[in-house]
Amino acid sequence: MRKTYSYNEAVKILGGREHPIVAAMDKLLGGALLAGSLGLWQVLDLFDAKPDFIKLSNELISKVSQKRRKVSRYTRTQQLHAAHAVLVMTAFFEAFEEQQIRLKATRSDREIVAQYNPWRLNLPLPSVGRPYEENLAALRPLYDRLGVSLLDAVTNSASWDSLNETERDRVREAALRRAPVRAVQRYEELLGQLAAEYPEIRFWCAIQDAGSTRKALARLEEVLCETTTDLTPEVRLAELAGAYRGALARPLVKSTEVPEGVQIPSLADAYIDPRFQVVIGTERAGAPSLLAWWDDVAVRADLHAYLVGYLTSPMALTAPLLVLGDPGSGKSVLTEMLAARLPASDFAVVRVELRSTPADADLKRQIEHGLRTLLHEPVSWADFSRNTGGALPVVVLDGFDELLQATGVSQTRYLTVIADFQQTLKDMGRPAVFVVTSRLSVCAGLQLPEDTHVVRLLPFSEQQVRSWLDVWNSANVPLPAETVLEYPDLASQPLLLLMLALYDAVDSSFQRDHLGMSRGQLYERLLDRFTRREVTKDDADRSEADLAADVEFELERLSVVALAMFNRGAQWVAEHEVTSDLAQLLDVGSPDRQVGTRTPLSAGETVLGRFFFVQKTEAVREDNTKLRTYEFLHATFGEYLVARFVWERLLILQREDAARSRRKSTVDDTELYSVLSFMTLSSSVPLLDFLREFARKSSRDGLFDLVARLLGARDERRLSRGEYEPVALTNSVRDAKYSVNLMALAVVLKEKVYGSDLRLSADDWRREALFWKSRLSGVEWTGVVRCFWVEWDPDRHFVVGLSKRTQDVRAEWLLMTEPDVTLDDFALMLRDAVLPLVSQHGLDVTAALINLMATPIERVAPAIRRLAEAGARGEVVLREADARLGLGGDDVAIIKATYGVPGAADREVQLDAWLRLHERGFRFELVPEVRDLTSLLTTVGLWEVFQRRPDLFKRATAAAAELGLERPLPNWQLSQPDRPR
Repeated sequence: MRKTYSYNEAVKILGGREHPIVAAMDKLLGGALLAGSLGLWQVLDLFDAKPDFIKLSNELISKVSQKRRKVSRYTRTQQLHAAHAVLVMTAFFEAFEEQQIRLKATRSDREIVAQYNPWRLNLPLPSVGRPYEENLAALRPLYDRLGVSLLDAVTNSASWDSLNETERDRVREAALRRAPVRAVQRYEELLGQLAAEYPEIRFWCAIQDAGSTRKALARLEEVLCETTTDLTPEVRLAELAGAYRGALARPLVKSTEVPEGVQIPSLADAYIDPRFQVVIGTERAGAPSLLAWWDDVAVRADLHAYLVGYLTSPMALTAPLLVLGDPGSGKSVLTEMLAARLPASDFAVVRVELRSTPADADLKRQIEHGLRTLLHEPVSWADFSRNTGGALPVVVLDGFDELLQATGVSQTRYLTVIADFQQTLKDMGRPAVFVVTSRLSVCAGLQLPEDTHVVRLLPFSEQQVRSWLDVWNSANVPLPAETVLEYPDLASQPLLLLMLALYDAVDSSFQRDHLGMSRGQLYERLLDRFTRREVTKDDADRSEADLAADVEFELERLSVVALAMFNRGAQWVAEHEVTSDLAQLLDVGSPDRQVGTRTPLSAGETVLGRFFFVQKTEAVREDNTKLRTYEFLHATFGEYLVARFVWERLLILQREDAARSRRKSTVDDTELYSVLSFMTLSSSVPLLDFLREFARKSSRDGLFDLVARLLGARDERRLSRGEYEPVALTNSVRDAKYSVNLMALAVVLKEKVYGSDLRLSADDWRREALFWKSRLSGVEWTGVVRCFWVEWDPDRHFVVGLSKRTQDVRAEWLLMTEPDVTLDDFALMLRDAVLPLVSQHGLDVTAALINLMATPIERVAPAIRRLAEAGARGEVVLREADARLGLGGDDVAIIKATYGVPGAADREVQLDAWLRLHERGFRFELVPEVRDLTSLLTTVGLWEVFQRRPDLFKRATAAAAELGLERPLPNWQLSQPDRPR
């Protein structure tokens, strides 16, 4: 499926059939010119038409200007695409014409030079997804190929024989060097002229936009209005445009959710164009859901320029644009702004919220459902797309992640289905642009069609936070940027920044108290403030104690949602899972349950969806059944709530322990076991930090004594494991996780825990740690190794504390520290033995080296290849391979295993190996890619080697005699570097 034009196609699109030059040429050649079946060189020579060709190209481009108004957006895009293709070819022939090469092709040359036919060559199209320099660089190979092909045609012609060597050199220099270089320069000159008249071209090529200081995508609208085709929008489009533009005046949040006296800016005033990254997906390995995929991608701040270039380019018609971001990053708001800013005369926007479409509907029905919602009448997609009055349909499918989350159904081919649909529409003459938004982490496994642009929205920068606060502070009590920026995780997300501003707007408590607040205290106040607002909306008459009880119960419900995600190892949780967990952990089985006095509490799903920090995702089935999932806008909200819930359960257990009968050795910990036996606390560093905050405000000694006794009773037979079971795990796995979590609580309560504090010997600890390793997943075990630090001495005393390791430590080095946690004597010995190798080569190469050492000589070639593939330096691979030559293995396979490995061989090791091969009668002609012994002895300086190894000198002298070489050879006293093999 080609997406670029040839010069021949471009001429036709621009009306070249009607041009007198084309008509004259084509008539004389019997239609061969426009059919593209005749070589260009013979055409130009036959008519002496290079100047005419250049004139033709310039006139064809100028015709676009005459047709720029009252044409459809798609037609205009085709014209500009064709004009650019003509410009690319024109630049080369103008550059070649400047070289003043005059050659005549005879009729006998026609069959030879006909092979040089650039008429049908697909000409490169600039991509808005690449920097201008990269677009420019893509042209040079084309011009180089044109020069080479042109030179081939000339050198095979009869006129070439009439040139002397000086003239031939001049032609070669012109075709191969001067013309391609000058063509790039001329292309830039012509492009600048074209872009001055047609702004779309400037944005296609990612040329810097001088007016980029405007915000709220206002510059997008301005530029597109400059390029508008001046068509009158159809009635439906005008209605849609009015509805979309109404969003610009809408306040950021509803007035019912705002504290009294707070002024909320409009969307147009407060919207900050986000920074972003863009990748053409199929050009990179891996998946956009992986953060590493984005590590080396440039960060851009010209979103309006990118969107202008993309929406007016031909590429937008063949594959969807995928917009990714974290929860609260502004994906949906971006689509609202896009719909509001695109001129209705040129773009027919259909913004579809996938959460409200039938979850099991196909693509066309999803679009039609969106149209019915927008227009309040049933409209078929075919009817809509046929009657846009020349405007290009832009279908925005917002919330692909919500569709996946709520339904739980994999749709890895969703973008491919869209791309196929786009091609069908284009073939029918009804092309359309598609934009899809999704959360970053949900798109794992998503197939990316060819040329799919993937845009990732980034968090606010410090300057963007300040810009947003300038708007907020102009209408409210000022909130200093310095105060907000002390919490960058929250300030960098637009929705969470709004939440901080709303929290402070009530009484300025945020800016007043922030210096004395820990992160946990800030989260508690934020959660309490917004929960209190929700609880008091019913205007019920409550005492302060009743209000506090209601607020606490709401926070417990939120905590159960967080725990539901944590214990399932997921970032979101389905409504039915929340309902089940609420019933099992809080006995919430009905929306009629009340806490305090006259406080009707709705079902968990209706309460949770109201909070800023909880995102509710919905999808609808055909039977109108709503499928909901919940997710926190920032992961640390969930981690704080999990820590809060765990700590409250520990305090409850402590109170029960204090009231227990002295006839019982320990309290019944079934509830704590239920909560802490599905996921290890050590898998989340922020969660442990929040627990440490709680510990600092509690009576540590009493709580530590309780945890120590629970650890001591870990092997006792458990009578009940509770009803709560968010995921199915074996009893041994749950026991291991509970034990790890009790140990985590112990070190949270007491920074250094001695074995004697827990009545554990070193052997006890070793068995327990190895039990954890055997039962936990790899990720959870890595979290344990990251979490704990164990010190011990020869007297078998040990102390456990929280590790100082950061989350950025590479996994391989964490594994090297594993023996420090398990106290495994053999593992410690092995670690100490390989540590020097790991420090020098890294873990992968070290593992490959050890594997090579243990491999029998007859099977060593694959082990050498593995060493190379592990990333070992070339000299290491060559040395290890040479050391194993001539020892009875498959020498040819060993040598071939090093093909393509860069690096210089160790002369001493290589000479020893080559002499062994010679002494065993090895036939060097079997591997002609490497030098034989004769070449080695005669071309490599070996004097330093012989000084260190006199035995090699003796063997080399004998080998030289057998090979009929002078001995000792003069070059043996030279010293020159070996060439890479």
